Amino acid sequence: MEKYSNELNECFSKGLLKKTIPKSRDSKRDILQAEHFLEEADDLIDLGKKEFGMIAMYNSIFHAGRAILNLDGIKEKSHHCLQKYLEEKKIFNKEEIELFDILRVKRHQIQYDLEKIIINENLEELYNQVEAFIEKVKKEIDYKENPTQ
Repeated sequence: MEKYSNELNECFSKGLLKKTIPKSRDSKRDILQAEHFLEEADDLIDLGKKEFGMIAMYNSIFHAGRAILNLDGIKEKSHHCLQKYLEEKKIFNKEEIELFDILRVKRHQIQYDLEKIIINENLEELYNQVEAFIEKVKKEIDYKENPTQ
């Protein structure tokens, strides 16, 4: 039995994360979605659509994170719990987890706040960081499938 923090155990006990069977195929499909949303983010940023570019970047990093869950046999019903799971996996460094959090919070503000959200972040820098996050997930998937390579 895996040991998790109290917060992550709470995610499991509330059903916000649930153990299931590992799904390598779904992992790969999530990576394809992550790459698709990153391409969309690039197009939106080029068009000056900052808010939608941020949402697309979050969708990209979300799907990359979900690829890890599928690989481990975990189903999610909470973006926050997904982030906590990734944090405890120790695959990602502090800055990568912060990137996930920044995009998650900004996406939530853009989608649900009633005031216009000001985007002060450097979108090109965030884009490059999300791209690197996806590449790291792809390497983790390859490693899990071929641990001797």
